[in-house]
Amino acid sequence: MRRVTAIATVMIALLPAIAYAEGDKAATQTRTDEQKKEDDASERAYQEVIKATEGTKPKPMPKIDPWHQVRPDGKR
Repeated sequence: MRRVTAIATVMIALLPAIAYAEGDKAATQTRTDEQKKEDDASERAYQEVIKATEGTKPKPMPKIDPWHQVRPDGKR
């Protein structure tokens, strides 16, 4: 019984530490105007690449049989 009580006490004592570890996320999310401009520029460049490759199709990959050396030739 003492062991269960001790474990429960430790768990309850650690709860505030878990909440403290999450911290203040709002302070880390602030971005300067220069960073926002860089983000906008990279987003525009990304969208241009997407528009440029919109109509192209990727080359089909050749079919590969990793067991071709194990199987007999007649059972492909």
